[in-house]
Amino acid sequence: MEALVLGLVQGLTEFLPISSSGHLVIVPKLFGWTKPPVAFDVLLHSASLMAVLIYFRREAAEVLQGLVRPGPPRRFIWVLVAGTIPAALIGYFLESQISEVFGEPTTVAILLVFTATILAASETYTRYRKGKTSEDAIRPSVSELAQDLSFPKAFAVGCAQALAILPGVSRSGSTIGAGLFAGLSRPQAARFSFMLATPILIGTSIYKIPDLSGSGIGAGAIIVGFVAGLISSYAAVAGMIGYLQKRGLYPFAAYCLVVGILLAVLWR
Repeated sequence: MEALVLGLVQGLTEFLPISSSGHLVIVPKLFGWTKPPVAFDVLLHSASLMAVLIYFRREAAEVLQGLVRPGPPRRFIWVLVAGTIPAALIGYFLESQISEVFGEPTTVAILLVFTATILAASETYTRYRKGKTSEDAIRPSVSELAQDLSFPKAFAVGCAQALAILPGVSRSGSTIGAGLFAGLSRPQAARFSFMLATPILIGTSIYKIPDLSGSGIGAGAIIVGFVAGLISSYAAVAGMIGYLQKRGLYPFAAYCLVVGILLAVLWR
């Protein structure tokens, strides 16, 4: 049951901009459960990775073409590299120290308020920009997205992704927000945010999943957690892509603000 709940929570909150890492701290605390080992969290993230690859299978095939021939898909690969560098460096050198210092529930509550601020600010900026320019265009292809993202902009979005190593800071929220500040439309920002997650999720899965063998977690819990994470992650990706074509980030900002304040009062 714990694996099922945590799998559903991870899948939904990884791609809804409300912080999966924060909710994986909050939910066990609320139910009085022992926090699962980091390796189990990474297993759930690997389920999210598979969901992204399934949803973006056409884009993934287009990116693979860039490995063998020059053109926009190859440029997009380098855009992904530029966006991945900050989180890869911080995660490799500082992950354990940051998790130890910032993994307390009260800190997570405060950082949820910070996430709310990012979401509200980026949404406000986007609405102001739309008032000054033509309406946002939806450019679903990798080639078109590569044209709209310079390497400095991709690196800036990557720096925002690196912030999400702090439990309570939403990875998708910070990267979507940074993408909006970089001039992308909401669907473009969401698409790049979700695709930017793949290199980090691949790296952490390869690095951490072997630890599961000594974690004491049974095969049943591993299977249930993975399947729940896969299904809920796919639903969240598809839902957010559709949602952001017509609606903004204010509801998620309000959710993070209210939950953050309530938990900060509850756990002070």
